[in-house]
Amino acid sequence: MTISKFCIKHKVTTLLAVILILVFGVAFTTQLQMSLLPNMSYPAAYVYCYYNGAGPSDMEELVTRPLESAIMSVSGVDEVQSSSADSVTTVQILYVDGTDVDIAAAKLREQFDALSLPDGCSDPVIINLNISDMMPAAMVALMGDDLSELQALAEDTVGPALERIGGVAAVDIFGGVGQQVAVQLDPTRAAGYGLSNAYVCNFLAAENLLYPGGDMQNGSKTLTVSTDAKFQTVDDVANMLLALPAGGTIRLSEVADVALETTDPDTVAKVDGTACVLLQVTKQSGANEVTTANAVEAKMAELQAKAPSIRYTLPYLATDYINMAVESAIQNIVLGVVLAAIVVFLFLRRPDATMTIAISMPVCILSVFVLMNVFDLTLNMMSLGGIAMGVGMIVDNSIVVLENVYRYAGEGHDRMTSCVEGTREVMLSLTASTLTTVAVFLPLGLTGGLAGMIFKDFCLTIAFLILASLAIAVTLVPLLCYFLLDEEKVRRQRLRREARDAKRAGRPSLVQRARKAYTGVLRFFVRHLGLGMAASIALVAVFVGACLSTNMVLMPEMDQGQVTIQVSTPIGSELEETAAIADRVVAVAQDHCPELNDLYYQTQAESATIMLNLVDKTERTRSSAQVAADLREYLRDIAGCEITTSASDMTAMMGSSSDISVAVTGEDYQVLSRIGEDLAARIASLEDAIDVSSSVSEQVPQVAVTVNRQAAAQYGLTAAAIGAAVRAELTGTTATTVTIDHKELDVVVRGDGVAARSLDALRSMPVASAYGGYVPLSSVAEVNVELAPQSITRVNQSRQITVTGDTISGNTTAMTKQIKEILAEYPMPEGYTAESGGSYADMMDSFSDLLLALLVALGLVYFILASQFESFLMPVIVMMILPVAFAGALFALPLTGRDLSMISLVALIMLAGTVVNASIILVDYIQTRRARGESREEAILNACPLRIRPVMMTTLTTILAVVPMALGMSGAAEMMADMGVTMISGMVVSTVITLLFTPVYYSVIDNISHIFHRRKRESETSAPVAAE
Repeated sequence: MTISKFCIKHKVTTLLAVILILVFGVAFTTQLQMSLLPNMSYPAAYVYCYYNGAGPSDMEELVTRPLESAIMSVSGVDEVQSSSADSVTTVQILYVDGTDVDIAAAKLREQFDALSLPDGCSDPVIINLNISDMMPAAMVALMGDDLSELQALAEDTVGPALERIGGVAAVDIFGGVGQQVAVQLDPTRAAGYGLSNAYVCNFLAAENLLYPGGDMQNGSKTLTVSTDAKFQTVDDVANMLLALPAGGTIRLSEVADVALETTDPDTVAKVDGTACVLLQVTKQSGANEVTTANAVEAKMAELQAKAPSIRYTLPYLATDYINMAVESAIQNIVLGVVLAAIVVFLFLRRPDATMTIAISMPVCILSVFVLMNVFDLTLNMMSLGGIAMGVGMIVDNSIVVLENVYRYAGEGHDRMTSCVEGTREVMLSLTASTLTTVAVFLPLGLTGGLAGMIFKDFCLTIAFLILASLAIAVTLVPLLCYFLLDEEKVRRQRLRREARDAKRAGRPSLVQRARKAYTGVLRFFVRHLGLGMAASIALVAVFVGACLSTNMVLMPEMDQGQVTIQVSTPIGSELEETAAIADRVVAVAQDHCPELNDLYYQTQAESATIMLNLVDKTERTRSSAQVAADLREYLRDIAGCEITTSASDMTAMMGSSSDISVAVTGEDYQVLSRIGEDLAARIASLEDAIDVSSSVSEQVPQVAVTVNRQAAAQYGLTAAAIGAAVRAELTGTTATTVTIDHKELDVVVRGDGVAARSLDALRSMPVASAYGGYVPLSSVAEVNVELAPQSITRVNQSRQITVTGDTISGNTTAMTKQIKEILAEYPMPEGYTAESGGSYADMMDSFSDLLLALLVALGLVYFILASQFESFLMPVIVMMILPVAFAGALFALPLTGRDLSMISLVALIMLAGTVVNASIILVDYIQTRRARGESREEAILNACPLRIRPVMMTTLTTILAVVPMALGMSGAAEMMADMGVTMISGMVVSTVITLLFTPVYYSVIDNISHIFHRRKRESETSAPVAAE
């Protein structure tokens, strides 16, 4: 018993199964998480370590080198890149593919625990890189006049409330001012009592503690004992009794000014020019981004309802863009379903057939949502894009079954026979065509690197969709046909059509004329095989020639309606200077960007990030990339800083490299600086290059304190003691912490700041001797000014500088070619190397992964076809249309002004599995006709015209379903537009080639096989003659 017959015989079971799929599909759809991108865990991590007051050279020597040695000892580490800057070391770790980053992080922590980093240096912080978690879920700006009050509000009320929301990982606060207890020692009075900063710090720490003492018995009860000597107020700190080294005690307030003060802000945050405190909310890995963002919005409204004095805005919410992306994808899916149903109705002109398709498609789509829930996929741009792309394909199987069932009914068979035999006849070719389509998504989904991470969800959803469509085509469609098919009506319609055709024998209809013309062209090519082969080869040559001018990019542009402006000021710049420059940049943006909706920015001492949110794409004439390019020109006149302007797009979100990137490796920093500046100047002179800069920032003056060990030993001083004294005087030392009004504040001990005013003052700074008394710093150390780099970058424990920049056109291929020519001519000193990388290298890595996936896909398609036809040659006939289809697909890119991107290559891989389907149907039917006794030419001329309708219907439904995607009907669909254009072009070209040239390929290979068989027979018959 066939599957279709079983389903018809067991109607109730089949219908209940369909109803269950519908119910579970609707239920699971509401439970699926929504996000903009798939969950992409990159095999990489960042390590941050802070050592306040240390310069880049000190950071490299004291912090970076030990961290690198520890990291390189962990298995699975592929590459280590580090940057040593003022007070901070950043290390980027790249693991080999397949490394479990969580286990690697645990091993790193073990190695770091064994390190001996300098006192005052923070513990290294490890952050595993998850691309989809890099963007915040929401940004909250607290508005008001007093930043210290806003900071307190953020820390005490808003921050904790947001952190308690399910799915929130962290809330980072920017732009406010903190508080600390400052203990400023009077150097004269302190020296008179023989007190040093270090002595006061140690005493404060010893006096401010909570010390558990153990247990004691009080009658029958056991009581816990603890010594509570915690400071409760600023007065407690000021009134602390200090034991003097010479004997006796004094209060701390007698030798120091003790006060609660606001700290200098690390960052300045502004929204539309108004200072604010900015809270960045980051979601937990795997949390629902939309739910988290909505919960943040609801929580802020709730907090404001309880305390109306809270004023806030939400400059960024992840839901805005995600909802737009999801809505546009669902729109495309609905439109695709409607268009596919219209195609079926226009071809078959039967309401019952259209009803069958209209019922089967939603069942198919809802079954995919069930599978997505099982496999833990999210509703994101890629998974929904897979459904939108597959909508046109899912009706293909149903159309073939439907068309064949109606053909059987028209020939006079009863309803049961029509439904069962009509399905059985095409089941083998349907299974093969479905498997070939699914086969191309298997290697694509398993591809490593960036391409695999992005397209895994896309491949899985489309594979689920196509497999579900096969199951529905051979189960539900025959059952619906059995319910809705009126075989008598179909037979009468056929007789009426034949009678009408007989009357019109002298004046054929348009369809008949088109069929006759097609048969005539087909007959000509079948009888002139050489001309047919030459025509198809010429088509490939024309298409390939047109594609040679196509520009290659990693990802197509996607207008997110955001422009990012990065401002970098020289090392050592004050926060006020950078904030003033940022204000000038904002003023220029407001004057020259009429599309501006709102903006927010945050400024640090040496950098500022300004985010411009533009109005909706439908309300402006310029794209975000054009806005960025125009602003770049206006911002050139602002001196004293480096300004980079870019549109926030898909490539930037995925952390892709710059268009221009040249890495120069060597040991001597002076030589590296010279090479870097020289190469940057040469590359900047190229016509298409913009924002070219070298990571070798200008060297800045730095004060070096060189200890005279012999002189220091005479006073009982070590280099560490002298270094600690200088640090305590200039930076201050955090002695302990106190809790005041439920807030934990640092108690910072520092000098009066006189030593920081000039070099002479620093040289005269008193250093406490180990034998009592004080000695000037100049007596135990040399104090000189020297030039030092702003930051030091290392790759795999060697120093490296990079020259980076972007291109105006986005043509990284041409730019990389020009850069390689510059590097080939450049006289590189011995021991120094320069390599070109950047987004071109990323692109070539991804392209090579995808080309490998394409080769594997072609191998799988061949295997399936060979299994179906039980022949080594038949798959070759079917697959001979692929070169023309591929070339024809890419031909549309230069025609529509698009670039060859990773998305276009994925579309090519998809075409490998879809365009062969029409060939399978054609070749399979030709073989069936020949098995009935027809000659090759008769079989071709009879089979091909009969298969025009299903081939055209399946092609049109696929094409029309991706038309909304190709047109990029919304901002979120822009990225997938390249895929839609490539698919449409490939399907149109391949359909024409299939109908005209597949019979030619079939005949040529049939002739070749006959020649081989004849020669084999001749050799077999000549062998016995020779033996005689």
